[in-house]
Amino acid sequence: MADADSGQGPEAIDHLIEVDDLDGAREALASVAPTDERFSVVRIKLALYDGSMPSGAAMQALIQLMRRDASWPGAKELYQIASNSAFQTRQSSVSHSHPPPAVTRK
Repeated sequence: MADADSGQGPEAIDHLIEVDDLDGAREALASVAPTDERFSVVRIKLALYDGSMPSGAAMQALIQLMRRDASWPGAKELYQIASNSAFQTRQSSVSHSHPPPAVTRK
């Protein structure tokens, strides 16, 4: 089980989503406190992949995360996936008017 107490992070749940074990990912997320923001991107990814969140809404949620921290782990990559999905399904895409924040190199 992937949860904050077992020492496994969002990467374990992301792996479940990537291997199309959406039920397993949902079950793992159920054991994580809803306020644990480390799991924000995988929550959005699961909702995007299971169809409960449209691409545009996923992009908006990711933009909010990236405004707080431009290098939020996994956010930019998922934003690109959501943007491509919106384009392929001919949904309106916020990426044309609201690109993700620029990444600053340190």
